[in-house]
Amino acid sequence: MKRAKQILALIGIGVLVLLYGLTLFAAIFDSTATMQYLTAAVAATILIPITLWLFIRMTEIRSKNKENKEN
Repeated sequence: MKRAKQILALIGIGVLVLLYGLTLFAAIFDSTATMQYLTAAVAATILIPITLWLFIRMTEIRSKNKENKEN
């Protein structure tokens, strides 16, 4: 379980870094979609950690329920 949490956290970090890099790249080269990228990066900064936390929490609850049913 601990290993799965670490992997999910690394995936989340990777996605956020890629979004920030894309936003910076678009801003440097004056893309017309820079504001859309910035909006996506800000939204992802909020949504990705919350989604990962919910996923991890649901997995913990399911494993606890499974252990209780076995006992």
